[in-house]
Amino acid sequence: MEDLTNITDEELRRIIQMVRTIDDVDLGQLQPVILRHRVWRFAMLQGFESASKLVEKLVTDRSLIHIFLQKISVPTTELFRDAEFWNELETIINEKLSIERFIKIWVPDICGDDELNSLLVILSRNNLLHKATIYATSPFQQVIDNSKESYIDPKKFETSEANFKRIHSDNTLLPYLERLEKNYKFSPALLDKVIFLKQCVSTDPPPDKGFNLILFRNRCLYYNPTTRRTALEKIGQSLMPGGYLALGFGENLDETDQQVLLTQASKTEKIYKKKQ
Repeated sequence: MEDLTNITDEELRRIIQMVRTIDDVDLGQLQPVILRHRVWRFAMLQGFESASKLVEKLVTDRSLIHIFLQKISVPTTELFRDAEFWNELETIINEKLSIERFIKIWVPDICGDDELNSLLVILSRNNLLHKATIYATSPFQQVIDNSKESYIDPKKFETSEANFKRIHSDNTLLPYLERLEKNYKFSPALLDKVIFLKQCVSTDPPPDKGFNLILFRNRCLYYNPTTRRTALEKIGQSLMPGGYLALGFGENLDETDQQVLLTQASKTEKIYKKKQ
């Protein structure tokens, strides 16, 4: 593993303060080891000899902070990653949510976002997009802008297609994409159904309330314990009775009030249902 010991607590504090001042984003919500890794990775990619050199440059060059914020989030890797989860979620959507007159969905802290796009494919192929209101939020404006475009390189498409065929062997993702010269682009017809908002899940009010489904997988892993509890409390409170919350395989509701308000709705996946 890379040596992160040269990134001091003081350097991290300076970066957090600069970003908070310039862009109103609190990187202090991340676990220190995660933030150290991302700072180190950015420093190496930009050719800095050390984190201290990066900090010195950030102090004098504010434009570099915006580049840093573009790269600080870790994008998800492909559509329908963890095919078993998506198969289970599609079953719940078809059996439980399809009977609702309207479906309200929130995807907080997007990062790319293949989670959002996978969800859009499910809603589209099951003819549910017309009655769904979908919010996608992130504290990073650049992430939101990238998600509105959703370009997919050919290698990523091949992996995504293989994932999708594990669920629906006789189908393809091509109807949901536009073929460009060197890559693919997710269909604007689907992305136009999404309300994109700049919002921090742990500090800002939710974009709405009474959600039928909140997709929040593999995000809490990066938060410090306080931020993780706060985010999960807000998310749980935003669910309507009978609504569903999807977390990542290694995540849970421990140490939150939500663990007594939500029950696990799947035997194999971290999908929870709010008690009626």
